[in-house]
Amino acid sequence: MIELEALLASVPDHAVFVGLEETGRQVRRLCEEFPGLARSETVGRSAEGRPISLLTVGHGGRNVLFVGVPHPNEPVGILTALFLARALCEDAALRKTLDITLWVIPIADPDGLALNEGWLGGPLTPLEYALHFYRPPHHEQVEWSYPVRYRTLEFTVPAPETVTVMRVMERVRPEIFYPLHNSGFGGVYFYASHARQDLFERWRKLAGSCGLPLHQGEPEVPYAEEFAPAVYRMFGIADTYDYYANTIDEDPATVLTSGTSGDDWLRQVCDGFSLVCEVPYFTAPALGDPSGSGRTRREAALDGIARAGHVHALCASALGRLGATAPDDRLVRSVRSYVETTPSRLHADRVNAERAEYDREASRSEACDATLGTVFYHMLYLGEASRLAQSAGDETLAGELRGALESLSGSLDREGAIVPLPPRSLVAMQVGAGVLAMLDGRA
Repeated sequence: MIELEALLASVPDHAVFVGLEETGRQVRRLCEEFPGLARSETVGRSAEGRPISLLTVGHGGRNVLFVGVPHPNEPVGILTALFLARALCEDAALRKTLDITLWVIPIADPDGLALNEGWLGGPLTPLEYALHFYRPPHHEQVEWSYPVRYRTLEFTVPAPETVTVMRVMERVRPEIFYPLHNSGFGGVYFYASHARQDLFERWRKLAGSCGLPLHQGEPEVPYAEEFAPAVYRMFGIADTYDYYANTIDEDPATVLTSGTSGDDWLRQVCDGFSLVCEVPYFTAPALGDPSGSGRTRREAALDGIARAGHVHALCASALGRLGATAPDDRLVRSVRSYVETTPSRLHADRVNAERAEYDREASRSEACDATLGTVFYHMLYLGEASRLAQSAGDETLAGELRGALESLSGSLDREGAIVPLPPRSLVAMQVGAGVLAMLDGRA
């Protein structure tokens, strides 16, 4: 039997996250050290021609697929996958107990990761993260550009990186599918494709042993179905479509310009168990406080929406001022998509907040999440707009946007006492959640 505590105790300290070059170096070194166990191959190319590799470790009877960097601002999973791959190579008992062949796409979006490398080396603060942040519009994301037809929504042209992951899914037909997402702000929470209550309880206990807070705030999306505290059912674009169908007056397909999720697509390939372990870079003391906030959930939600609207207005104004001087690149496509789609999304959230469930008092954790968490995620696009202004040569606008970002970041810290979480703990949490899923139901 695996001594999970000992395994996780061997996760090394990580002062920084790794980028493209260091990831490639570690994969090559592992294959050189363990030629009979580890092998790597190029299985695709990114939109900009960068190679996408597939690392395979072991010869077990069950296929497990890890996908690192499903969003380019989420590099925790690189360290998670590299650690477990090496542990399997070095520990024959671990290989025997798990009986897996581990398939790893270390970096599914290399182009996007390259645009995030400005913050990977630390020190990590919300301001530095925002100033060097990049996330593509939904239709260019690996996670949300799988083909789908649902009601009026038809998306048939996945991103080239997504096509690569689809081919690997079809080749591997994994028993366990683990896209290695991580969040930015909050506590640890999970997604799962099937209800496994015993496993969920072990996940929650693991968070405590890793010294990480469980998420007690609002769910990531208002329509998330809770399996258990801090554990939600995996959702696809149909769930999002139905949410907008009930909250906005326009065709949801005009807002949802993307495809569906990896787990949703996997259902067409096999009946594997999918999981996500969302670990945040930052948290705040109030996020772990279940006591009453003195505000209703509605008041907190509308406060957060109003703050998000202010950030959106700054981004929209910046994009308008740049006009034709904005370069036609990834950054401008991301900012433009954010500017165009956010009003409908915020309107939907306002309508949703009128439901009776929002009448009750919000806990301090829910209120913090609804206000500070909402601002945190929206201000990241202000960072993109600042980068865009700088690349367009408009130093005045770039300075104004940076000043606004510094003000927002400062207010977040004053209101929430934001603290970064140690990367080592984030990696241990993701490794442990994956191993527990592999052990679930096994003698």
